[in-house]
Amino acid sequence: MKKKKLNFYIDPITKKELDKVKHVVTKKDRDFVLCIDGEEGSGKSVLALQFGAYLDKNFSIDNVCFNADQFIDKLRKSKQFSCIILDEAFSSANSRQSLTEVNRSLIAVATEMRQRNLYVIIVIPSFFDLDRYFALWRTRALFHVYFNKEGGRGSYIMFPRNQKKYLYLTGKKQYNYSKPASPYPVLYFNNYYSVNEKEYRKKKEEAFKKRVVSFTAVKWKGQRDALINEMYHNRKVPSIEFEKIFLKWGKIPISQREIQNIVSIYGRDEGEVAQ
Repeated sequence: MKKKKLNFYIDPITKKELDKVKHVVTKKDRDFVLCIDGEEGSGKSVLALQFGAYLDKNFSIDNVCFNADQFIDKLRKSKQFSCIILDEAFSSANSRQSLTEVNRSLIAVATEMRQRNLYVIIVIPSFFDLDRYFALWRTRALFHVYFNKEGGRGSYIMFPRNQKKYLYLTGKKQYNYSKPASPYPVLYFNNYYSVNEKEYRKKKEEAFKKRVVSFTAVKWKGQRDALINEMYHNRKVPSIEFEKIFLKWGKIPISQREIQNIVSIYGRDEGEVAQ
Protein backbone atom coordinates (compact mmCIF):
# COMPACT_ATOMS: atom_id res chain seq x y z
CA MET A 1 0.00 0.00 0.00
CA LYS A 2 1.36 3.40 -1.01
CA LYS A 3 2.02 5.75 1.92
CA LYS A 4 0.24 9.07 2.09
CA LYS A 5 2.57 11.91 1.09
CA LEU A 6 3.08 14.51 3.80
CA ASN A 7 3.07 18.20 2.86
CA PHE A 8 4.68 19.21 6.12
CA TYR A 9 8.10 18.60 7.61
CA ILE A 10 8.63 16.27 10.55
CA ASP A 11 12.11 16.59 12.01
CA PRO A 12 13.92 13.22 11.55
CA ILE A 13 14.60 12.91 15.28
CA THR A 14 10.95 13.58 16.12
CA LYS A 15 9.77 11.26 13.35
CA LYS A 16 11.82 8.43 14.81
CA GLU A 17 10.31 8.97 18.25
CA LEU A 18 6.76 9.22 16.89
CA ASP A 19 7.25 5.95 15.03
CA LYS A 20 8.14 4.34 18.36
CA VAL A 21 4.99 5.83 19.83
CA LYS A 22 2.81 4.37 17.08
CA HIS A 23 4.33 0.94 17.63
CA VAL A 24 3.69 1.06 21.39
CA VAL A 25 0.08 2.24 21.00
CA THR A 26 -0.93 -0.16 18.21
CA LYS A 27 1.06 -3.22 19.26
CA LYS A 28 1.39 -2.95 23.04
CA ASP A 29 -2.17 -1.91 23.99
CA ARG A 30 -1.18 1.52 25.31
CA ASP A 31 -2.25 5.13 24.93
CA PHE A 32 0.02 8.13 24.48
CA VAL A 33 -0.43 11.59 25.97
CA LEU A 34 1.93 14.39 25.02
CA CYS A 35 1.99 18.10 25.81
CA ILE A 36 2.92 20.96 23.50
CA ASP A 37 3.42 24.34 25.14
CA GLY A 38 4.80 27.74 24.22
CA GLU A 39 4.03 31.43 23.95
CA GLU A 40 1.00 32.69 22.07
CA GLY A 41 1.74 32.79 18.34
CA SER A 42 4.81 30.56 18.55
CA GLY A 43 3.21 27.86 16.39
CA LYS A 44 2.37 25.20 18.96
CA SER A 45 -1.07 24.57 17.43
CA VAL A 46 0.45 24.11 13.96
CA LEU A 47 2.93 21.58 15.35
CA ALA A 48 0.13 19.73 17.15
CA LEU A 49 -1.88 19.48 13.92
CA GLN A 50 1.14 18.06 12.11
CA PHE A 51 1.68 15.45 14.82
CA GLY A 52 -2.01 14.58 14.70
CA ALA A 53 -1.90 13.97 10.95
CA TYR A 54 1.26 11.88 11.28
CA LEU A 55 -0.05 9.68 14.08
CA ASP A 56 -3.60 9.22 12.76
CA LYS A 57 -4.25 8.63 9.04
CA ASN A 58 -7.91 9.66 9.50
CA PHE A 59 -7.09 12.86 11.37
CA SER A 60 -9.31 15.87 10.53
CA ILE A 61 -10.59 19.15 11.93
CA ASP A 62 -13.20 17.10 13.82
CA ASN A 63 -10.38 15.70 15.97
CA VAL A 64 -9.50 19.17 17.28
CA CYS A 65 -11.28 20.33 20.45
CA PHE A 66 -11.20 23.83 21.90
CA ASN A 67 -12.71 23.27 25.33
CA ALA A 68 -13.06 20.56 27.95
CA ASP A 69 -16.61 19.57 27.05
CA GLN A 70 -15.77 19.13 23.36
CA PHE A 71 -12.74 17.08 24.34
CA ILE A 72 -14.61 14.71 26.65
CA ASP A 73 -17.39 14.18 24.12
CA LYS A 74 -15.01 13.57 21.22
CA LEU A 75 -12.81 11.22 23.18
CA ARG A 76 -15.73 9.03 24.23
CA LYS A 77 -16.91 8.74 20.61
CA SER A 78 -13.52 8.20 18.96
CA LYS A 79 -12.39 5.02 17.31
CA GLN A 80 -9.37 3.08 18.51
CA PHE A 81 -5.98 4.61 17.63
CA SER A 82 -7.45 8.06 16.94
CA CYS A 83 -5.53 11.23 17.74
CA ILE A 84 -7.44 13.89 19.68
CA ILE A 85 -6.09 17.40 20.23
CA LEU A 86 -7.20 19.58 23.11
CA ASP A 87 -6.22 23.04 21.89
CA GLU A 88 -7.67 25.47 24.38
CA ALA A 89 -9.02 28.84 23.18
CA PHE A 90 -7.01 30.83 25.70
CA SER A 91 -6.77 34.51 26.33
CA SER A 92 -4.86 36.37 29.01
CA ALA A 93 -8.17 37.03 30.79
CA ASN A 94 -9.35 33.44 31.04
CA SER A 95 -6.26 31.22 30.93
CA ARG A 96 -6.42 30.24 34.62
CA GLN A 97 -10.05 29.09 34.37
CA SER A 98 -9.28 27.34 31.07
CA LEU A 99 -6.45 25.38 32.65
CA THR A 100 -8.76 24.33 35.46
CA GLU A 101 -11.08 22.88 32.80
CA VAL A 102 -8.16 21.17 31.04
CA ASN A 103 -7.14 19.43 34.24
CA ARG A 104 -10.75 18.52 35.03
CA SER A 105 -11.33 16.97 31.62
CA LEU A 106 -8.12 14.95 31.70
CA ILE A 107 -8.94 13.48 35.08
CA ALA A 108 -12.49 12.67 33.92
CA VAL A 109 -11.37 10.61 30.93
CA ALA A 110 -8.00 9.20 32.00
CA THR A 111 -9.18 5.59 32.02
CA GLU A 112 -11.01 5.88 28.70
CA MET A 113 -7.93 7.28 26.96
CA ARG A 114 -6.07 4.14 27.92
CA GLN A 115 -8.86 1.73 27.01
CA ARG A 116 -9.30 3.22 23.54
CA ASN A 117 -5.56 3.32 22.75
CA LEU A 118 -5.69 6.97 21.85
CA TYR A 119 -3.07 9.54 20.99
CA VAL A 120 -3.89 12.68 22.99
CA ILE A 121 -2.15 16.01 22.39
CA ILE A 122 -2.62 18.80 24.95
CA VAL A 123 -1.82 22.31 23.71
CA ILE A 124 -1.43 24.83 26.55
CA PRO A 125 0.60 27.99 27.28
CA SER A 126 2.79 26.32 29.90
CA PHE A 127 3.43 22.72 30.86
CA PHE A 128 4.00 23.87 34.44
CA ASP A 129 0.29 24.72 34.82
CA LEU A 130 -0.80 21.18 34.05
CA ASP A 131 -2.20 19.03 36.86
CA ARG A 132 0.71 17.50 38.78
CA TYR A 133 -0.40 13.89 38.26
CA PHE A 134 -0.77 14.32 34.51
CA ALA A 135 2.42 16.35 34.19
CA LEU A 136 4.52 13.77 36.03
CA TRP A 137 2.94 10.44 35.18
CA ARG A 138 0.45 10.53 32.32
CA THR A 139 2.20 12.76 29.79
CA ARG A 140 4.98 10.85 28.05
CA ALA A 141 6.72 13.79 26.42
CA LEU A 142 6.83 17.58 26.30
CA PHE A 143 7.46 19.65 23.19
CA HIS A 144 8.32 23.24 24.11
CA VAL A 145 7.83 25.60 21.15
CA TYR A 146 9.58 28.97 21.20
CA PHE A 147 10.60 31.97 19.10
CA ASN A 148 14.20 32.06 17.89
CA LYS A 149 16.52 35.03 18.54
CA GLU A 150 15.17 36.81 15.47
CA GLY A 151 11.59 36.32 16.65
CA GLY A 152 10.85 33.66 14.04
CA ARG A 153 8.70 30.56 14.49
CA GLY A 154 9.55 26.95 13.77
CA SER A 155 11.79 25.84 16.66
CA TYR A 156 11.09 23.49 19.55
CA ILE A 157 12.76 21.35 22.18
CA MET A 158 11.67 17.80 23.00
CA PHE A 159 11.76 16.47 26.55
CA PRO A 160 11.19 12.70 26.88
CA ARG A 161 9.46 11.22 29.90
CA ASN A 162 12.22 11.31 32.55
CA GLN A 163 13.59 14.73 31.63
CA LYS A 164 10.04 16.05 31.38
CA LYS A 165 9.25 14.81 34.90
CA TYR A 166 12.32 16.38 36.49
CA LEU A 167 11.80 19.57 34.51
CA TYR A 168 8.36 19.93 36.12
CA LEU A 169 9.80 19.36 39.59
CA THR A 170 12.77 21.71 39.23
CA GLY A 171 11.42 24.38 36.90
CA LYS A 172 7.84 24.95 38.06
CA LYS A 173 8.67 27.65 40.59
CA GLN A 174 10.21 30.00 38.01
CA TYR A 175 8.81 28.45 34.81
CA ASN A 176 12.35 27.56 33.78
CA TYR A 177 12.96 25.12 30.91
CA SER A 178 16.75 24.86 31.26
CA LYS A 179 17.20 22.14 33.90
CA PRO A 180 17.49 19.36 33.13
CA ALA A 181 18.50 20.07 29.56
CA SER A 182 16.87 18.15 26.73
CA PRO A 183 18.97 15.25 25.42
CA TYR A 184 18.03 16.32 21.88
CA PRO A 185 19.23 19.26 19.78
CA VAL A 186 16.91 22.07 18.70
CA LEU A 187 14.23 20.66 16.37
CA TYR A 188 12.32 22.37 13.57
CA PHE A 189 8.91 22.45 11.88
CA ASN A 190 7.32 24.42 9.05
CA ASN A 191 4.18 26.56 9.06
CA TYR A 192 1.89 24.06 7.33
CA TYR A 193 -1.63 23.37 8.58
CA SER A 194 -2.48 19.68 8.18
CA VAL A 195 -6.19 20.63 8.17
CA ASN A 196 -7.97 23.41 6.32
CA GLU A 197 -6.60 26.58 7.94
CA LYS A 198 -9.76 28.64 7.39
CA GLU A 199 -11.94 25.96 8.97
CA TYR A 200 -9.53 25.62 11.86
CA ARG A 201 -9.48 29.37 12.56
CA LYS A 202 -13.27 29.61 12.26
CA LYS A 203 -13.83 26.75 14.69
CA LYS A 204 -11.34 28.22 17.14
CA GLU A 205 -12.86 31.70 16.91
CA GLU A 206 -16.36 30.35 17.58
CA ALA A 207 -15.11 28.41 20.61
CA PHE A 208 -13.32 31.50 21.89
CA LYS A 209 -16.43 33.67 21.62
CA LYS A 210 -18.49 31.13 23.55
CA ARG A 211 -15.79 30.90 26.18
CA VAL A 212 -15.65 34.68 26.66
CA VAL A 213 -19.42 34.75 27.20
CA SER A 214 -19.21 31.85 29.63
CA PHE A 215 -16.38 33.38 31.67
CA THR A 216 -18.11 36.77 31.74
CA ALA A 217 -21.21 35.13 33.20
CA VAL A 218 -19.10 33.41 35.86
CA LYS A 219 -17.43 36.72 36.75
CA TRP A 220 -20.75 38.53 37.01
CA LYS A 221 -22.22 35.80 39.22
CA GLY A 222 -19.26 36.07 41.57
CA GLN A 223 -19.65 39.82 41.79
CA ARG A 224 -23.40 39.48 42.45
CA ASP A 225 -22.80 36.94 45.22
CA ALA A 226 -20.19 39.20 46.84
CA LEU A 227 -22.62 42.13 46.90
CA ILE A 228 -25.40 39.99 48.35
CA ASN A 229 -23.11 38.78 51.12
CA GLU A 230 -21.89 42.29 51.90
CA MET A 231 -25.46 43.51 52.23
CA TYR A 232 -26.65 40.48 54.21
CA HIS A 233 -23.78 39.92 56.62
CA ASN A 234 -22.34 43.41 57.11
CA ARG A 235 -25.26 45.73 56.38
CA LYS A 236 -27.87 43.41 57.91
CA VAL A 237 -30.28 43.53 54.97
CA PRO A 238 -32.86 40.72 55.56
CA SER A 239 -32.93 38.07 52.83
CA ILE A 240 -36.58 38.83 52.06
CA GLU A 241 -35.63 42.40 51.05
CA PHE A 242 -33.57 41.20 48.07
CA GLU A 243 -36.71 40.34 46.12
CA LYS A 244 -37.86 43.96 46.43
CA ILE A 245 -34.44 45.26 45.36
CA PHE A 246 -34.35 43.17 42.18
CA LEU A 247 -37.95 44.07 41.29
CA LYS A 248 -37.24 47.77 41.90
CA TRP A 249 -34.55 47.66 39.21
CA GLY A 250 -36.69 45.65 36.80
CA LYS A 251 -34.79 42.37 37.25
CA ILE A 252 -36.03 38.85 37.88
CA PRO A 253 -35.60 38.24 41.63
CA ILE A 254 -33.51 35.43 43.07
CA SER A 255 -35.47 32.88 45.07
CA GLN A 256 -35.27 32.89 48.87
CA ARG A 257 -33.67 29.45 48.77
CA GLU A 258 -30.92 30.69 46.43
CA ILE A 259 -30.28 33.72 48.66
CA GLN A 260 -29.91 31.43 51.67
CA ASN A 261 -27.51 29.19 49.74
CA ILE A 262 -25.35 32.17 48.79
CA VAL A 263 -25.15 33.70 52.25
CA SER A 264 -24.80 30.40 54.13
CA ILE A 265 -21.66 29.43 52.19
CA TYR A 266 -19.94 32.71 53.06
CA GLY A 267 -21.30 32.57 56.57
CA ARG A 268 -19.74 29.16 57.22
CA ASP A 269 -16.42 30.34 55.82
CA GLU A 270 -16.37 33.28 58.22
CA GLY A 271 -17.77 31.38 61.18
CA GLU A 272 -21.04 33.26 61.02
CA VAL A 273 -24.56 32.01 61.46
CA ALA A 274 -27.15 33.28 58.98
CA GLN A 275 -29.85 35.35 60.59
